[in-house]
Amino acid sequence: MSRVKLELITDLDMHLFIERGIRGGISMISHRFSSANNKYLDSYDEVKSFKYILYLDANILYGWAMSQFLPTHGFEWIKEPVNFMSGESDIGFILEVYLYYPQYLHDLHNDYPLAPETLNFANDMMSP
Repeated sequence: MSRVKLELITDLDMHLFIERGIRGGISMISHRFSSANNKYLDSYDEVKSFKYILYLDANILYGWAMSQFLPTHGFEWIKEPVNFMSGESDIGFILEVYLYYPQYLHDLHNDYPLAPETLNFANDMMSP
């Protein structure tokens, strides 16, 4: 047992703010089929452009995350902007940010958006 004493968050807005930031793990396959073309393959076609396929498998992400420092106390709202944070600091932040996501990046990031959010779609948000 760690014997850590956890401070109870009694500010409902703070609790809801933190809850809105919860994200689940991601598991995805962007395309059902892909065909590589490079000099390491028997079927390499010099006329076509190079294409490599990369397979990534990160194991024990949950276990790693749970071994990191977690907040225990001192929860407070701050009003001044946070311009610099050190990865080595004992103080952490949960930030709400407003991002400009340029239109020209939408197609490039179509398979894996860089700022996912949890949201419920209303009927008027659906494509015709």
